[in-house]
Amino acid sequence: MAIQARYRRPSAAVAAITAANAAHVDTVPAVQLRTVPLHPPHDLALPPGLQHLATQTLLGFYLLDASGCIVHANQKMAHMLGYEHADAMKGLSIDALVAPEDLAQVRHQLQSRLNGKQAQSRFTCRALSRDGSRRWIDVHGSVSQYAGKTVLLELALDVNQQVQSAWQSRLAERVFESTSEGILITDEEFCILAVNPAFTRITGYRADEAMGKRSRMLTGASAQAEINRGMLEQLTAQGHWQGEMKDRRKDGNWYPAWLSISAIRASQEDISHYVGVFTDNTIRKEAENKLAYLANHDSLTGLLNRNSLMRKFTERIDAAQHSGEQLALFFIDLDRFKTVNDTLGHHAGDLLLVAAAERLHQQLRADDILARFGGDEFVVVLGDSPPPHLITALAQRLIDSMQRPFTVNGQEMFISASIGSAAYPEHGADAITLLKNADIAMYRAKERGKSAFQLFNKEMSNHALQQMLLENSLRHALERQEFELFYQPQFAAADGVICGAEALVRWRHPTLGLVAPGMFISLAEQTGLIVPLGAWILREACRQGRVWLDRGYRFGRIAVNLSPRQFSADDLLSTIDDALAQSGLPSAMLELEITEGAIMQNPQEAVVLLQRMRALGVTISIDDFGTGYSSLASLKQYPLDTLKIDRSFVQGIPHDADDVAITEAIIAIAHKLHLQVVAEGVETVEQHAFLRAAGCDIVQGYLHAQPLQVSDIESRWYSGGAQAES
Repeated sequence: MAIQARYRRPSAAVAAITAANAAHVDTVPAVQLRTVPLHPPHDLALPPGLQHLATQTLLGFYLLDASGCIVHANQKMAHMLGYEHADAMKGLSIDALVAPEDLAQVRHQLQSRLNGKQAQSRFTCRALSRDGSRRWIDVHGSVSQYAGKTVLLELALDVNQQVQSAWQSRLAERVFESTSEGILITDEEFCILAVNPAFTRITGYRADEAMGKRSRMLTGASAQAEINRGMLEQLTAQGHWQGEMKDRRKDGNWYPAWLSISAIRASQEDISHYVGVFTDNTIRKEAENKLAYLANHDSLTGLLNRNSLMRKFTERIDAAQHSGEQLALFFIDLDRFKTVNDTLGHHAGDLLLVAAAERLHQQLRADDILARFGGDEFVVVLGDSPPPHLITALAQRLIDSMQRPFTVNGQEMFISASIGSAAYPEHGADAITLLKNADIAMYRAKERGKSAFQLFNKEMSNHALQQMLLENSLRHALERQEFELFYQPQFAAADGVICGAEALVRWRHPTLGLVAPGMFISLAEQTGLIVPLGAWILREACRQGRVWLDRGYRFGRIAVNLSPRQFSADDLLSTIDDALAQSGLPSAMLELEITEGAIMQNPQEAVVLLQRMRALGVTISIDDFGTGYSSLASLKQYPLDTLKIDRSFVQGIPHDADDVAITEAIIAIAHKLHLQVVAEGVETVEQHAFLRAAGCDIVQGYLHAQPLQVSDIESRWYSGGAQAES
């Protein structure tokens, strides 16, 4: 901000100097400023009085002619503006001596005196030094006669330092008034001498209410006596202190203040004043608290997150170790939660998680820890050492609370929970081990049919380790060519002739030997490895069928199972087509077996897919009929060729009346729908006889043959060129 030239009444000192000037020069009437410059009379000397004044005064002294050019200047004026000798200034115009921003006002002052409008004037302006820099000068001028000419006599005082100090003072005052930080100044006894508007805005106290009072920030309430004692010691030793403290507003509310205090010393030893600068730290503290909350809590449910759980659980374990107590841990997983996400969307899934978390929380006590471990998994750390029967009872309450229907966005939802439990120190000495073992127990609860509770034992750990090792081996088994196909022959129920063979995969593990499907098929399903494994089975079965066909063996059809995950794969049709094309097996000799569950996951899409499979020329069989969701009436909408009666019904015949009735009904209605019927799990002559009498077309089971290697089948049924009838 530029400071404009200032015009004031002459000071007493300058008036005295002017009076002294008047003793040597006569005042003349006002004259007009001439446009033709006067040539300064360089050869004329000043009158003795003025000469004495010019040389002895501490002020700058100069004469201007009517055109505004210097006629005479003293050495003080020359030094003031950076000229080595006063003679160097003679003839200079005020245009070269006054800053452009002040020149118009200075010329107006000169004109006013020359016109007689005023005899004397005083003003402050910025003079230009020889090097171009600006200096503030205070000028007192009058009109005089010199060598018969009208001249302007000017006395100049260098006030540059005073103006700069005043500017700095005004700037500091403006900063003091406008800064957003509260400022207070106290004396050495901490009595408030000055406060700024921000002090009032933050604390609520007006300046007149604060002035003269002892500062609570510096002296402190009793609760802050210790921190203030340390503050004062540091101020005395170092002259500065900063930190956070609690302060109270005028309305009585407390707030966090960040305070910086400096001590001002009147001498090297004595402190005369204190200056405190402080801010209201409420917003920052709230932000810090919010960040701390988010760092320790799940953003969706508001429960503790995994990091907080591990910290608190470790603290509980340390305390239990010192007290000799036990701890119990629940690992909870929501059953069928993925179905909600897949069918209703993730937003509905999130709402369901929030509702489930609230139900779990309602069943727990105040000192129990509940955390969301991730996804649809929750962990509970019980707050004391409950006996086993109470642990079981609490787990059952949690399971029961999940079985009640949830309503989300007007939609009723049903889920359940599987819970695994581990105890300290019996099942682990640290948080990681205990969580791992509770997780293992939870998966064992799921294997029991879900919505169940399972306490961990060491056998589970061994089983989990075996499963992990098995999974690792399974991931490499296909590329290492460790799988092979066995074939279980199927026979016509009427005459016992081979009419087909079902391909069944076996895993020849390098160390475990021959691994049965029950040990790895479900694992392959869980990991997704069933899709590439199923594609290999399909290709290999087609290849083997072509080999038998080329050798002249008549074996009917090769049956291959499709897993639910394989059935829903996008590339299923191309996989089937490629297997047939690569092997050259006629499509009519390939039968694909699909479970009821795979079809019923999406019946409409299943109908379309089955029709497209039939278009490839293959036959389609529904496997394990009666164990899933379908009914005999629903079969008519699917393009099927064969229906396989599940072994669970075959086992009870001919002695179980219900199994007999169900089996007879399945055979009768299947034939009405023009479907062939295959009964699997036939192990006795009585079963075979009943099925044959009931009209079953094909039987399969240990009564006739177990699953066999290719070489065993060939040596048993096709040795010596014998042909089997199809």
